[in-house]
Amino acid sequence: MEREFRLGGGRLWARAWEPEHPGGTLAIVHGYGEHTGRYREFSRWLAQQGWRVVACDLPGHGRSPGRRGHIRSFSEYLSAVEGLLGEARMHPPVFLLGHSLGGLVAARYLELEPGAASGLILSSPFFGLGLPVPAWKRALARMLSRLWPAASLPSGIQPEHLSHDPEVVEAYRTDPLVHRVATARWFTEVLAAQAAALEGAPRIRVPVLLLQGTEDRLAEVAATRAFAAACGSPDLTLKLYGGLYHETLNELDRGRVWQDVLDWLERREGGSDG
Repeated sequence: MEREFRLGGGRLWARAWEPEHPGGTLAIVHGYGEHTGRYREFSRWLAQQGWRVVACDLPGHGRSPGRRGHIRSFSEYLSAVEGLLGEARMHPPVFLLGHSLGGLVAARYLELEPGAASGLILSSPFFGLGLPVPAWKRALARMLSRLWPAASLPSGIQPEHLSHDPEVVEAYRTDPLVHRVATARWFTEVLAAQAAALEGAPRIRVPVLLLQGTEDRLAEVAATRAFAAACGSPDLTLKLYGGLYHETLNELDRGRVWQDVLDWLERREGGSDG
């Protein structure tokens, strides 16, 4: 059963997929420019396997309020995760999954709150820019972040770089809740968070599963490898899927990825919830 509700004093739009007899809970943090509705198929399947799934639209995304593609501080995303985990803890153990930008957010949250979840799944985490950004554009963004933080530019994301599935690409292209802009402040806050995530990686001690396609053009695979090498978890699994694009959970071969996630969760479900 899918249920819609609000988090954060009614500010953030959220969804839950409730199995008849829930075991553990997976809290999902979505990626940049998208929303929780794009995880409906995956979440319904997990619920059929007995897992409760909760997710919320981040500030400035989907049906949640806020200027599209803009934050004043990265802490706005971390606060959203805090509220989401509060909902998730109704049915422990709790695991946290973040995709792309959500992967960066989820990792930073557990670096700052190491006991907040029993495990961490990072799907194509945004630890490094896969899209080339010229030095002059980076310098301009830093200047605008101070002088005109809400200055907005197109993100440059090409829908066809997300998945080999043409239905997924077309659904993304025509989705009215998807946005394709980013502000100068968003850019500088994310760059700072990426550097902090790599530095703070040794603080993560819970089990970690990293998933990414080798042909990801949005999130840098080398940055994921660097994070994996620095991560403090004694139980870390890195799965690189040959030929897949950015959205491994929405690829043509997504059934294999979904099963990998489920197998990993079930093997660690008996651990105590932080």
